[in-house]
Amino acid sequence: MQVFTQVLAASLVLAAAAVSAQERTGSENNEGAPHVLMQARPVPSKHGELSPDDAKASAGRAADAMAGLALAKAKVTAEKPGEQPPLSTAGKPGDVRLVTVKTDVIQRSRWIVPKVPIPPFRQWNQWLDEHPSVSHCALDFMDDEGKWWHTELRGYYQYPEEYRVGEGEFRATGTTIYGIFVVPGRSDPEDQEVLLDEKVNADWKKVVELARNYGRRDRRSGEPGTGGKGEKNVGLGGPAWRPTCNSNTFISYILKQCGVTRPEPPGAVGWDRTPTFPYSSDADAYNR
Repeated sequence: MQVFTQVLAASLVLAAAAVSAQERTGSENNEGAPHVLMQARPVPSKHGELSPDDAKASAGRAADAMAGLALAKAKVTAEKPGEQPPLSTAGKPGDVRLVTVKTDVIQRSRWIVPKVPIPPFRQWNQWLDEHPSVSHCALDFMDDEGKWWHTELRGYYQYPEEYRVGEGEFRATGTTIYGIFVVPGRSDPEDQEVLLDEKVNADWKKVVELARNYGRRDRRSGEPGTGGKGEKNVGLGGPAWRPTCNSNTFISYILKQCGVTRPEPPGAVGWDRTPTFPYSSDADAYNR
């Protein structure tokens, strides 16, 4: 009974946080506080009884949905450790550069995780305690006309919609959290410390192709290029986001597909993770 009460209380905490987040960020799409409130609503078992496991599961869904909502709407409001100059625009057509900067977005969003000693909150807080500092990777490239562009995985509303070429969800919630972007210009350090700005031997056209395919939703199962059991995108969006499968995983995946392998850049959590894409068919799901 005590666990049951704790879980219900956690659901209410998350629901209240969702309403607070909605007030802070505004309604930019249909996945605001009402969505999180629905996730927090305990769903009885098939026998019509509400068990502690039912409530626990609903709290888990609420936690994930709330985290997805907050991170998807996160804007860049980085605390400035010191003015950082923009990255150099010197180079020649075909250049591709790996950029790594420090980021505090995860820690700044920590308020969404209540201090409740039950899953999934316990695991989230443990991860946050273990990673006080992380970094964010992007790929910058110069096209054949001499114009710089960059691609990165960011919160869904980080850049204008016209530059969003793919998307993905927060795990097990159906909440769209991130976008894959191809944006004009070099990466913006956002006044965060630049840890790496390194030239890599990759084809910029393949970089763009891979970036556009990573989070695609406009293909259907059975179309050319779909299929498989999670090895590649199948038209259902990119891999589910989590702290260990993130922007760094995306960049590392692109580089590996381009034949570039290198050790993890400083603080690039998720670099060595292999992304698992959504299933292309029910048959694939059953076999996995």
